[in-house]
Amino acid sequence: MRALIHDFETAGGSAHHCGVVQLAVLSGILGNDGAFYRRWQSYANYHPGGPIEPATTRVHGLRDEDVAACPDYRHAVPEVYRAAARQGFDALVIGFSNTSFDNVIAHRLGLRPRRSLDLFLPAYRLKKRDGLESASLANTYQTLTGEPPINAHDALADVRMTAALIPPLMARFGFTEFTAFLDWATTGQPVPGLRLRFGPARGHTIESLDDDALVKALTGWRGGNIDVLASLEAEYAKRGLTARPEQGQLF
Repeated sequence: MRALIHDFETAGGSAHHCGVVQLAVLSGILGNDGAFYRRWQSYANYHPGGPIEPATTRVHGLRDEDVAACPDYRHAVPEVYRAAARQGFDALVIGFSNTSFDNVIAHRLGLRPRRSLDLFLPAYRLKKRDGLESASLANTYQTLTGEPPINAHDALADVRMTAALIPPLMARFGFTEFTAFLDWATTGQPVPGLRLRFGPARGHTIESLDDDALVKALTGWRGGNIDVLASLEAEYAKRGLTARPEQGQLF
């Protein structure tokens, strides 16, 4: 299966508006055992079209002067994705927390993948099931591979760690074929103890919501973490509430 793995580093702010300072794309073939065979790669720094927020520099280490002479991301990044698409690598786009971040930025810049896999979801399911300390990329990588993360928050290092996570995540959940793992990982699963990250009930577990708050959370779900929706629907059904409300406004 042809696929690409991508990761952005940004100048800070919302994925809907932020400037890009770095992008790494690994394109290649995914074996049915989950092994990733690289065929094409892009890794570069870009000018974000404005200043880099100091707090963001403390995460990835890139400063304004580091990218001052780099090409503007708004012109250069779309060509990266076009080059990948011409080779068919947009059949599946993989990332870590890419649903709400990298994919949003990439969509602004022209990427239209046929399918997407966010490895944060199986990592978070593993955290809840097995008690991992954290479902972050770095911690999940170290836990599953036994290797310490190197250069975390460098885009190329992050996509390499993401690629390396696929076989051990498959193994932890008992999958021997990637296609079956892909179907499972892209289908929402109720997760006990899941906390809402957005909206009026942010920080509360779904089970702790009163009926009114549960309805508001369900009608306000705006897309993103499919396990949140599955957990909301499961709790709604468990309580035997009236017919499922229509989704309406965003959180």
